Amino acid sequence: MTITRHTAARALRALLGYADQLHPAALLVLVLVLAGLAQAAAPFVVTLFAALVTLVKAGAFVAGALILGRLAVRLAAMVRSIPAAPPAPAIPTPRPAP
Repeated sequence: MTITRHTAARALRALLGYADQLHPAALLVLVLVLAGLAQAAAPFVVTLFAALVTLVKAGAFVAGALILGRLAVRLAAMVRSIPAAPPAPAIPTPRPAP
């Protein structure tokens, strides 16, 4: 028989459904076991949360870099489209008399 997540959840629900019929010592053991599982899972949950925060920060950094890149490209296109100043008039050079 394979234990799947569904069967494990059903068994846990059945155990918790019978919790009011348990002996107080058994109920204390059940509560301590569940608290121990929560304590054991806490570092994993904190690690997942830290990874999620890191991904959000990295996404914000990349989005900011993309926005700044687009602005730089627009600015470069705008500066390139400004017409250049007309050339200065040529200063006539003096010619020697014949």
